[in-house]
Amino acid sequence: MEPTIAELCSSKFEEAFGRRRQLGRLLGGSAALSVGTGKLAELSRRTVVLSLLAGAGTRWTRSVEAARAAALARGETPDPALDPGRPRGLFPVRNLLGGPRPSLPIGAYALAATAGLGRRALVVRGFEAEFEAELIRPLGAAAGEWRWVTQPEIAGKPRGHGDAALRALDAWRDADYVIANFGGDAASPATAALGLLCLDALNRAGGDVASVLPAARFESPAYPIAFGPGGLPRAFGHAKLAGRELSGGPGWANVGVRVYRAADLGAVLLELADAYFEEGYGYRVPGNDPEGRELALDNVDAALASRGGVRVLAAARPSELSPVKELGDVAAFEVAEEANLRDSAALGFPAPRLG
Repeated sequence: MEPTIAELCSSKFEEAFGRRRQLGRLLGGSAALSVGTGKLAELSRRTVVLSLLAGAGTRWTRSVEAARAAALARGETPDPALDPGRPRGLFPVRNLLGGPRPSLPIGAYALAATAGLGRRALVVRGFEAEFEAELIRPLGAAAGEWRWVTQPEIAGKPRGHGDAALRALDAWRDADYVIANFGGDAASPATAALGLLCLDALNRAGGDVASVLPAARFESPAYPIAFGPGGLPRAFGHAKLAGRELSGGPGWANVGVRVYRAADLGAVLLELADAYFEEGYGYRVPGNDPEGRELALDNVDAALASRGGVRVLAAARPSELSPVKELGDVAAFEVAEEANLRDSAALGFPAPRLG
């Protein structure tokens, strides 16, 4: 007998590897569950998509500065895209969504992966006109309704994706669910949709689940998930956040997209900010690198996991964790995103096509 959505979504992580195609057949095979109709259409009216586009990153900025300096040293005029002051999400990469444009901003793929899944809140640090002209308008109807939220710099820089989500609280606090993703990720429409469907299904089935984290298995994960009794996640590793190298070995890692019950996300963000935020300084979250002064979504995930409220959806592809951290990552990002979009379409969740 075909398992229910809730049964698939609540599988222990050891049993769930390879369930992506089974979930795709169960969910994507029905027109009633396609984006824009049926269950996903109903869920989209209760969901906010929180796309985090404010970050630049030290490695990204340095790589852009180096490429610009190299062009000048050769006596060339640097490409206008090589501007270290512009957000990484605006950097042009190959257009994989059709139409006449040869390129799209990196952040277009984060938006395309969540098209039709909810109202949009876009967290930026300025550049709203550029984001609208270069990213949102080219996506047309796929972008849907959006709202700008500015993440302020604290002591010279933005202080983490958790802080970004907190600054956007008014944009999503009235929703039932929040999908969070990042502008530099090789995102999959199937993974975003399956995560949302699973969180809703688990709670409708009587669970008390605050968050679903789509994950993939890696030989040496950069952001390892540690599991405890019953296959539930108990800790999340992040070398940059911790300020130290992490132990190696195979394991699971979240691929960037996260799905939260909005009430739980809001409550934990406010708790963490109340406990660890200092005006003019940033955050002093225990276990985080003190030099970063950040509040991360990893900190939110850890708090929710400590209360038994997180489930790992072990149905993502490793290629979804192909973020652009520096210019040298762009080629691998494009290859990974092309494979992710092809896989997603085969499962019944195609990305929006342009033109």
